[in-house]
Amino acid sequence: MALDTTYNYDLRTFQKRSVVLLETIHNVCRKHGIRYFLIDGTLLGAVRHQGFIPWDDDMDIALMRNDYDELIKHADEWIPEPFRIVCHENTPKYPKYFAKLEDTSTTIVENIYLGYAGGIYIDIFPLDEVPSGLVRRAVHYYRFDRYRSLLYFLYRDPYKHGKGFSSFYTRLIQKLFDKERIHRKADALLREYAGRGMDCVMTHDNKLTAYRKSCFNDSVTLTFEGVEADAPVLYKEVLADTYGDDFMEMPPEAKRRAHYHDYCDLNSPYRDFDIRKFIEERKKSGK
Repeated sequence: MALDTTYNYDLRTFQKRSVVLLETIHNVCRKHGIRYFLIDGTLLGAVRHQGFIPWDDDMDIALMRNDYDELIKHADEWIPEPFRIVCHENTPKYPKYFAKLEDTSTTIVENIYLGYAGGIYIDIFPLDEVPSGLVRRAVHYYRFDRYRSLLYFLYRDPYKHGKGFSSFYTRLIQKLFDKERIHRKADALLREYAGRGMDCVMTHDNKLTAYRKSCFNDSVTLTFEGVEADAPVLYKEVLADTYGDDFMEMPPEAKRRAHYHDYCDLNSPYRDFDIRKFIEERKKSGK
């Protein structure tokens, strides 16, 4: 029997299910003395909309590196079912440098060509120290980005664009480099300036965007879809650094882009999902 590779994607239903993830990580962090912060579009949504940006379903939080490492270390004992923190340290097929809190009772495929199926999620980023000077920070970031690009090709389906140079290049990288070794090198670069008295931090997910470390010296409580959530004490400065001083203004409709997923099922656990079969069915259907 062929796998159904289509799905009905109801944005508001997805958003409401995701809020439970935020409640879970909020409670876990409060209980264990871990400080987390809303970041990026989730922080913007909390400030401008008191919840999700209307066309968005992506959720992001960030933790200072020490708190991030502590959360990852104790994830299995602290996180209640059906939720789970996944990262490359505990999930060999996971392709990212940062972690996710996933709902294991759901299934989502963000990018079919990376061959990873998980649950609906919150992205969890480490905030690492970086130089305040733009040139030094750029050198640091682009060295890290080289390894992130390698990870993409190491996990990517070599035949994403069919046969030819693209598949040859991807297969060559997968033959020459080891995933775990590249993960270790990327992680070492993220920590390059740890403990060296830097004034800035960054998630490494917004190119060269960095924030004053003092923005995260404390947190304030905001409301997100009716639940409490923690934000950087200087959240307005963080938003201005990320989006510009006019962050409270709505963007033109042409720039209101939703986060697209290749597959989503809010009623079935991803442990029962056959990603290989899904990929084959999608290839047969020509999608």
